Order: sequence, then C-alpha cells, then structure tokens
Amino acid sequence: MTLLKLRTIRILTASLFTGLLIGIVGGLFRLLLATADNLRNALITWAHTWVYIGWLAPLGLGLIGATLARLLVVRLAPEAEGSGVQRVEAVFTGEAQPSTQPILPVKFFGGILAIGSGLALGREGPTVQMGSSLARLVSRLWITDYKDARIVDAAGAGAGLAVAFNAPVGGSVFVFEELASSFSPWLLIATLAAAISAVWIMRLMLGNQFDFAVQQASFNTGSKEWPFLVLGMLLGIIGALYNWLIFRLLRWTDGICWLTTVQTAALIGASIGLAAWFTPALVGGGDNVTQAVLSGRFAMEGLTTIFVLRFFIGPWSYAARAPGGLFAPMLVVGASFGALFAGVMNYLNPHAEVSALACAVVGMGTLFSACVRAPLTGVILTVEMTGRGDLTFGLLGGSLMAIVIAMLLNSEPIYETLKRQMLQKTVTVK
Repeated sequence: MTLLKLRTIRILTASLFTGLLIGIVGGLFRLLLATADNLRNALITWAHTWVYIGWLAPLGLGLIGATLARLLVVRLAPEAEGSGVQRVEAVFTGEAQPSTQPILPVKFFGGILAIGSGLALGREGPTVQMGSSLARLVSRLWITDYKDARIVDAAGAGAGLAVAFNAPVGGSVFVFEELASSFSPWLLIATLAAAISAVWIMRLMLGNQFDFAVQQASFNTGSKEWPFLVLGMLLGIIGALYNWLIFRLLRWTDGICWLTTVQTAALIGASIGLAAWFTPALVGGGDNVTQAVLSGRFAMEGLTTIFVLRFFIGPWSYAARAPGGLFAPMLVVGASFGALFAGVMNYLNPHAEVSALACAVVGMGTLFSACVRAPLTGVILTVEMTGRGDLTFGLLGGSLMAIVIAMLLNSEPIYETLKRQMLQKTVTVK
C-alpha cells in the first residue's frame, strides 16, 4: 500500500508541475502568435499603400519566416518538424526513443516564425510536443520508473492540447482516445492533474473565454438532426481527400531532388505570402476566419472561396515541414463546408430551415473525426471551444457517419499515416 501511495504522489506531483510549465509556455506561445498575426496584418495593410511593389512585403515575410522555421528544425532538432503528435504517439508506444534534441525552443520559436509569417498551421501541434518535452524534463526529477515517465509524458502532451484550445476535458480525452488508446488510474490522475493546472495558468494569463464566440440556442428537435448525418457523410469523403492530399504533398516534396528541404520551405512560404497579398485573412492559423464563418459574415460565394483555398493551403503549408499542427486548419475547412452545406440545402429546399451556424459547428468536429479518427476528442473539443453543448447529438451523429465513410474509402487516420512515414523514413537532412 505504501508503494502505491508513493507512486501516486510521484505521478501527481510530476503531472501538476508539468501542467504549470506548459500552461506558462503555452499561454505565452498563444499570446505571441496573436501578436504576430496582428503585426502581419498591419504589414500587409501598409504594403497595399505601395500598389506596384507592395506584394514583395508579404512574399518576403512568408519566405523568411518559413525558411528560418525550417532551418531551426534542420540544424537543431529534426524531430521537431511538422505536428509532432505522431512522434509523441510513437514514443509512448515504444516505437521511437525519447528525443535528446532541443525540441522545446525549436517548436516554440519555429512555430511563431512559421504560423506568424502566414503558414496555415495550427498552434496545437507545437503545444502538444512542447508539453511532452516539458514532462520529460520534470520526470527526471521525480520519476525513476520508465512506465511512469511515459504516463507523465502523455499527460503533458494532453495538457498542451488543452492549453491550445482552452479545453481541459478535450485535452484529457485526447490522451485516452488518440495518444495512449488505453486507460488506467495512474494515467487518469496524471492527465487530469496536468490539464487542470495547465489551463488554470493559461487562464490567469489570457483570461477564460470560449475560443469562438458563438450564438447560443436551445436544443434542436430530433427532426432537425438528419442534415448532420448527411453532412457527416460528405465530410467523410472530404476528410479522406484532405488526408490523401497531405500525404501526397509530403511525398512530392520528398521527391524534389533539385531542392533542399529548406529551399522547399522557402518556396512554400513565398507562395503563401503572395496569397496573403490578395487574401490576408485566409492565411495563418485561421481562427479569425473560423470566427467569421461562425458569425455568419459570408455568403455562398465567400464560403466557397474559403473552403477551396483553405483545403489546399493547409496541406501545402504542412509540406514545408515547419513546426505547426493540423487541427486548427481543419476547423476552417470543416466550418466553411458546414455553413456552405446549409446554404445549399436551404437553396434547394427553402422550407428546410437548416441552420448554417449549427452545421458550421458540427462541421468543425466532424472533419476532425474523419481525418484523425478520434470522435470523442473532436466532439468535446468543439463543444468546449464554442459552448454549444446542444449540438452534441449532431456532432456525434455527423462524426459517426464521417468515420464510417472514411473507413469504407480505406482512408487511414492522418497521425497513423504520418507516424508510419516518420518511422520508415531514414533520417537524412539535405
């Protein structure tokens, strides 16, 4: 009994301290990303005063930001490229060894450079891997058992996701459903302790509000749930295509023998910067676009433009292999398609009265379920980000249909694909 108590105290202490650290680091990361977004938008606004040469400013910003972000990865920590979630999963399952590279600073500064300069990447990938890295540092002080250290590492990763979206429950469920695919009392203690302390610190720094301001409504009647099932089926197809595009672009950039990975990142960054000159709101992490969609600011033409452009910009940005995640860009694609779907349904049947807002919210979580194959995480994160608990039934139904369709299309979960590619790939840097 004494040994069990000591083990519980060690895991609890290490997890709480890990949560405090990732709360500080993740909160600062979010704050600096918001500042970078404002500075980028101000630069583009100023550049438009120079009609003929102003486009060089956002192009140069994208080129420099992506290049420096990729250089940090290549020179200091190759294991910090991309989302990082797949590496955290591989370490937890024993398929990869814990990194000895400086993951934390590369992920932090590389993420700010990449996302801040305009690449359509998410903040959650860096915070998940930074949370795992911080947990590993803390484990050296309190934990001697390898299995217990893995538990704390997983809890730190979940706390990183919780901080990214102010979603402590979603971050915790992510550990059980996606990362560990298992459940134990010690994992539960570690995960809850890390998520609670991390989000508490983050809220002290940034305040406590939903990530997206969404109009609240009463629970939908059962007769209004059927559009979510249709939406889920369509997003199952879109999710399979989205995963395929990510994988194909990564393979394609691997095959460009006449460019180094740094030069490829520079090319991608420059193209995103040029896109920012024409549509500054459609680059970067995309939270502002998601909020605009949820606020009903776009007509059908605008929603179509957002969906098509972000569908390609997200995977294209990820191909730069700079530090950045996949989930936040998925939110834009899912929300815009959901709102577009409602518009089409109402056009075809004016008496259908399909809610564009409800479909946009359901689209966010459903696309995540289709791509990642972690429906409970997607549903809970979406509810925590929007406060629309009345749409839980629609989110579950849409996610179910999306998963079924994606499986029928033989679409592998994106992190499984990325993990397999990572493990098969020989570590060679051009």
